[in-house]
Amino acid sequence: MIIDAHQHYWQLQRGDYGWLTPDTGPVLYQDYMPEQLNLELQQRGVMGTIVVQAAPTIEETEFLLDLCEQEETLLGVVGWLDVNGSDFEQHYLRFRTKQHFVGIRPTFPAAPDGDWSRYPQLLRNLALLAEDGFPVDLLIRPADLPAMAKLVKNVPKLKAVINHLAVPDIKNNQMEPWATGLEAIARFEHVTCKLSGLATGSGGRRQAPEVAPYVKHAIDVFGTERLMFGSDWPVCLQAGSFTDMLGMVGAALPFDMTEAQIEAIFGGNAVRTYRLQMKE
Repeated sequence: MIIDAHQHYWQLQRGDYGWLTPDTGPVLYQDYMPEQLNLELQQRGVMGTIVVQAAPTIEETEFLLDLCEQEETLLGVVGWLDVNGSDFEQHYLRFRTKQHFVGIRPTFPAAPDGDWSRYPQLLRNLALLAEDGFPVDLLIRPADLPAMAKLVKNVPKLKAVINHLAVPDIKNNQMEPWATGLEAIARFEHVTCKLSGLATGSGGRRQAPEVAPYVKHAIDVFGTERLMFGSDWPVCLQAGSFTDMLGMVGAALPFDMTEAQIEAIFGGNAVRTYRLQMKE
């Protein structure tokens, strides 16, 4: 069973992708919808994917949820909500009635010193998610790891999902401060991590031998039960296809892994983390 725990779809005409402009480049500045990926998913035996927000709007979350009703390969949506907003709970409870709403990837306010007490509304909203066991994806970088570890300490049951291995500096072969920061946040048992965005996250085009030391460290600190494969399609197209990402992550895994461990990373952990309702 293969499940892609991290990919995107977007339509530029929707108008809320502020980061997508002609300057972003021709590879990304175009529409990407299921029909452009489905054949490759079928060829690789992929059971389905989780689509992740690419715009900081409730409207995009609704767009992706509607897409799930039309597209069999979509297993869930990691949407966006204003996690610091006073109206967070009402929107969250409304979306929670939808089967495909499986997580959120919110925008966090700045707290470089890790003092989250200045955001009491944020902490209340995260506590609601923590009690519900509802995943919160974190789009962060190495410098953010200490502050995010303090956030998880404030909300210890928070089911946090680190995206793109927290974007280590693979391009320059730098392990620190990323390695220490990742180890610290991995001590919280409810935190998981995605092996995604590794080919493009630090710029350029990365290959399996370059990525392997970072994957090994992630396995050392998280184990194989708290890691998930994600293609980051179509962002990955700047470096390679969906198939290339699948092969790169597979080749970056240690040789002594068991079949059960590999299956967990490439599918089972996503089912458990996002509580996916799999079709018979």
